[in-house]
Amino acid sequence: MSNVVPFGATSSAHRPLEQAGGPFADIDLIHSISVALSGEQDRVELYGKIVDAAITITQSQFGTMQLVVPPGDVSGHAGCLQLLCSRGLPPEAVQFWQIVSPAAHSSCTKALKTGSRAIIPDYEEWDEIAGTEDLEAFRRTAIRSAQTTPLLARDGRLLGMISTHWTEPHEPSPRDLRLLDILARQAADLLERTIADEALRERKEELDRTCAALRESEQLRKMLTGELSHRVKNMLATVQAISTQTLRNCSDPAEFVESFSGRIQSMARVHSQLSTTDWKGTELRAVVEEGMKLGPVDEPQIAASGPDIHLNANAVPKMAMILHELGTNARKYGALSRAGGTVDIRWTVRPGQLALSWTERGGPRVQAPVRRGFGSRLIEATVRGVHGNADMSIEAEGVRWEIQFPLPDDEDSAIEAGKRRAGQGSLAEQAGLGPSRQPAWHNLAGKHVLVVEDEPLLALDIVGQLEDAGTIIVGPAADLRAALDLIAHHRIDIALLDANLSGEPVDDIAHALAARSIPFLFMSGYGRENLPPAFPHIELLSKPFDARQLLTLADRMLA
Repeated sequence: MSNVVPFGATSSAHRPLEQAGGPFADIDLIHSISVALSGEQDRVELYGKIVDAAITITQSQFGTMQLVVPPGDVSGHAGCLQLLCSRGLPPEAVQFWQIVSPAAHSSCTKALKTGSRAIIPDYEEWDEIAGTEDLEAFRRTAIRSAQTTPLLARDGRLLGMISTHWTEPHEPSPRDLRLLDILARQAADLLERTIADEALRERKEELDRTCAALRESEQLRKMLTGELSHRVKNMLATVQAISTQTLRNCSDPAEFVESFSGRIQSMARVHSQLSTTDWKGTELRAVVEEGMKLGPVDEPQIAASGPDIHLNANAVPKMAMILHELGTNARKYGALSRAGGTVDIRWTVRPGQLALSWTERGGPRVQAPVRRGFGSRLIEATVRGVHGNADMSIEAEGVRWEIQFPLPDDEDSAIEAGKRRAGQGSLAEQAGLGPSRQPAWHNLAGKHVLVVEDEPLLALDIVGQLEDAGTIIVGPAADLRAALDLIAHHRIDIALLDANLSGEPVDDIAHALAARSIPFLFMSGYGRENLPPAFPHIELLSKPFDARQLLTLADRMLA
């Protein structure tokens, strides 16, 4: 028994096992092989031990184990033999025989075609391989002979191959072949198990991916539903603010209907523009062209020029609102109110900033001071909300506006504090919506209220409602930086905090307010699940809301 070649080792010369200790040595060898294979859990190590066992049995110099690539495999090699493990082959041979086509010439392809063991005692004497690239590959590797034993599943399916190769002409003995058959039975069962395990693992991974995709899809659905709810509520709040502010600044119902309808139609046109681009923004030129659809105005009266520039989805509504108010004012009171009047719109782009000028000529004579209505205040509030500037000047031939509108990468624009709303006495008071008809908000008078809201119209409306109740407004702030600056440098009694500022969370603002013990509430179109999680106890005022709801909660915070 001491003459048996150890399992896992190879010898330089073939010594038949029947001469190496007799049948008891064979039994010991098969037993040791079985123990080694049954205890191996690592797939790569398992294949290596199978090949080592085949080499030990046959006393060969080379050994391989191959898998029959199943039909429909994504690799595109269905029906070919794929190398799972090799022993003794140089790297170039491993690469050459990594995938073996059924059309190749070798013992393994011969076994693949017949489904039974194939033995090639001498490749140099095999007529079919003469003159082929396969013979040259065997010569380069110093392989002269080979045998291949198929690995068959219990149901007869061909799973793979075990091959051994010699450097000299050779034909394995009957005992070698019997031991190879025993090894092949074990190897086939183990290969079938590993194939099944691999398929199970792949199915589990696919199931995990599917579950992850479903969870992601559900999270996306919830996010989109929340975002849709937020946008719809914000839009309704904006419409409410437009109606309230328009009503405050109109003297008769006909004027209200005209102004209100024009602003709503402008919003609708912007919505249509953004819908066609999947809310990815649009060109400024398109916004200008759409905004100048002012009804009975001749096309030659309006000239627009400037470089092509893309505005993102946040900037488009703001620019459209500015242009609508400028155009409406020009049509009602300025250059476009006369047939010979003209408006010249020009814009230039500098790093991080859009500069737009609006120049009116040929309209009614303009004299200072010009009445500053809601449209002018809205333009200024909108531009301030993005850290820009809007300056109106009165020239002999008409009004001129110079607007600096920061682009998304601009970080240097100055933050301006909000200005108080001016003007009283309107159709709103006649309709019972003015301060004279509101209940007394005893705790609000003289209190400093911080307003953090990124929608200019909503901010104006909230500021107007609070000022009607006698408060002193701090802000409004439209972003994180402005809000934190106001908190650090101003007296604040209470704060009204929009829960989402152009897509940015407001956790830092809430923490800054809490650190100074300043009472605050959230205003949002989102549900409570989208609020900063550290503040579950803070009151939520859902958009859209009316003046009574706003002032009641604000007054209660000061009680």
